[in-house]
Amino acid sequence: MRIVHVCPFFEPHVGGVESHVAMVATELARRGHDVTVLTSRHDRHLPLRERHPAGFEIVRTPTLATLFATPLTLRVGRSLERLPADIVHMHYPPPVTSYFAARVLRRGKTPVCLTYHCDLDLEGPVGALLTGLYQRLFLPPTLEVADRIVVHTEGYGKTSRYLRNVPLAVIPSLVDTSRFQVAPDDPALRRQVGAEGRRVVLFVGRLVPHKGVDDLIRAVGQLPPDVLLVIVGRGPERRNLSRLVEEEGLRDRVRFVGGVSMEDLPRYYHLATLVASPSQNRLEGFGLTPVEAMASGRPVIVADMPGMREVVEDGKDGLLAQPLLAEDLAAKCRSLLDDPARMAAMGREARASAERKYSIPVVVERLEELYRTLIDGARASPA
Repeated sequence: MRIVHVCPFFEPHVGGVESHVAMVATELARRGHDVTVLTSRHDRHLPLRERHPAGFEIVRTPTLATLFATPLTLRVGRSLERLPADIVHMHYPPPVTSYFAARVLRRGKTPVCLTYHCDLDLEGPVGALLTGLYQRLFLPPTLEVADRIVVHTEGYGKTSRYLRNVPLAVIPSLVDTSRFQVAPDDPALRRQVGAEGRRVVLFVGRLVPHKGVDDLIRAVGQLPPDVLLVIVGRGPERRNLSRLVEEEGLRDRVRFVGGVSMEDLPRYYHLATLVASPSQNRLEGFGLTPVEAMASGRPVIVADMPGMREVVEDGKDGLLAQPLLAEDLAAKCRSLLDDPARMAAMGREARASAERKYSIPVVVERLEELYRTLIDGARASPA
């Protein structure tokens, strides 16, 4: 198959959607498909076209600017017209890119699917105004051009006000279970973060309001003094979170380690006693951190929110905590920390779940089946 993925950002830009598309494209290319990732040239120093080491093409379209973390790729449709494809797979959000791609796709006969990673939510009053405008005027025609909308969990798709009465396919996101594996922790890293002789609650993600890191900090203050919170990630909330740590008197209980390379990230999961992802709103349509933790054999505590709640089986390979409630988050952490045998069993089950549901071959095989269904349907339809 000739497969084109339309992705607003891609490597070297770092993000969950970019990571998802890279893993999918790599596996599809490994299986012998002709794969192209069409994305923005968000940095003018990037080449317009290059061959990825994994065996697929990257084509970058000129970008007018980047506004609210959204590349304005107004000419993406023109680039798409020049790429032969049996199927086009768009990814949303960020917005704009998929809209301008859809304007071209509606004129052709190429089957289209769109992965709806999460609802759009831009911060601030201007962001809210732009979000409302986009979702009223531009999102409907983008969704209409897709023969199938892919969502990562059924609950998220059913609870999105923008996905009512549209054809949905539920295919989860994926994790590289060969990179994230069960392994002992690194004594050198433990010394580096000051975790010797301590149990570690780990957070991995951007430091932004919706991630719920403030609640996690407050929760750790309610846990035994040997519990250390290690926070991996950067973001605009770092200063506010550091101030909260001081206000709560937790300077010796919280470590900010900043950004971590993809190569080093598995070492932090191995350091963890458990991993917490207490996100608070619909910007989390799935949650990459929980599945990475599960693949690493670590029990996870996630917010009981659409999308996130379906990643784990509550009480089996993870626990659900009430969003916005530090007390409940602390109680869930404590229930595991006080029962090492249960925590170990949950970690083993988490690894098994990751392999069974979220491994790259499992997920990409389901995507291949969807592609074949859409291509066969297009060939069978009247001219």
